[in-house]
Amino acid sequence: MEQLAGLVSSNALPSQLFEALSQYEQEACLISAGSGSPETSGNDPTLLSAFYSSFFLVHLLTDQVPEARALTKRIPAALLHQDSSLQNCLTLLRAVWQTQVGQVYQILRQCPWPEALQPLVRRYESFYQNKTLISVSTSYEAIRLSTAAKYLGLVEQAAEQEDPNVIANFTKCGWTWDPATKLLHPKAIVVSPTDHQSSDGIREAMKMLGKSGS
Repeated sequence: MEQLAGLVSSNALPSQLFEALSQYEQEACLISAGSGSPETSGNDPTLLSAFYSSFFLVHLLTDQVPEARALTKRIPAALLHQDSSLQNCLTLLRAVWQTQVGQVYQILRQCPWPEALQPLVRRYESFYQNKTLISVSTSYEAIRLSTAAKYLGLVEQAAEQEDPNVIANFTKCGWTWDPATKLLHPKAIVVSPTDHQSSDGIREAMKMLGKSGS
């Protein structure tokens, strides 16, 4: 458990986390069958919950949504339906799969995630926010401030009041604000397909977004 906690709270790249956790899935299967190594003391639902919840979140963090869905089919059914963390994962998967953006932020921010999972939950929230920002920037020529705020998990009430701080979150990404039409005009954000964190401008903008997100 300590080894797992240290791994998920580290600054390792998502791909490194995925590779490391992948190596433990066979052991998790043995634990669920009650035949784990002496160190795991057989069937340990607490350890299994922490592992599978972490592995699920890392699937999402590496943008492997179909694979995350497949993982839920490999989790022991009794554990999946009884454990609150894994139930949160299922609810999150449904929201991500159905592109229910507002629900994704609500689940990440309001569901009772265990302390050990908080680092991954926060990392995925930033990743999802970043990914959504890029998607919106290439999908719209003009967008209402409140709609843009909803996509990014910002306070919609503040956006409806044309809060300068909310507007600044978008203009720092290169977007323009037209006070006459009360519309934002996105600037397409393009990043390398092999490096979703390659833009310093996006990173700085996301820091601002994170501060205004809740």
